Amino acid sequence: MALGINAAAAAVQRMGKHLNPFKAYNFFVEVEGILVGGFTSVSGLESKMEVRTVREGGVNDKEYKLGGQVSYSDITLESGITALDPVWLWFQSTLQGKIKRKNGSIYLLNDLGIPYVWYDFYNAYPIEWQGPSLDASQTLVATQRFVLAHEGIKKSQAATAYAAAAGVASATAGI
Repeated sequence: MALGINAAAAAVQRMGKHLNPFKAYNFFVEVEGILVGGFTSVSGLESKMEVRTVREGGVNDKEYKLGGQVSYSDITLESGITALDPVWLWFQSTLQGKIKRKNGSIYLLNDLGIPYVWYDFYNAYPIEWQGPSLDASQTLVATQRFVLAHEGIKKSQAATAYAAAAGVASATAGI
């Protein structure tokens, strides 16, 4: 018998085991199957559905909420500057009018460094770059920021199933 994702998570919790949240600092970014750098932060993992309100004639105490278009925020990647910089090369190509749309993923890792949850983004390309603020009186790492436009983001179903299965397996291992 197949166990649904929610049922699996509920079973794990009933056995007194907890699926701990992932740490926000333990992640990596991949574009077209290539790790594109050690980013210090990723933001903009957002989607929003437009809601349209419709009222029925003569019924003043009720309104219907209908789903509409979905929009996605741009993804912002921040990293230290290194000699090897594939996102910079991609951005330079975009500036030259050669827009190369690419798919990528942002992986959240467990405490062992294994990807458990990831978010796939589609048809992305860099639209903005911000260089480092340089100050000779500081000892900070020189950082840069890239902004990617994209056409959608999805939490991987495989990741959700994998995480639930792993949680059930680890929770039932001690039974």
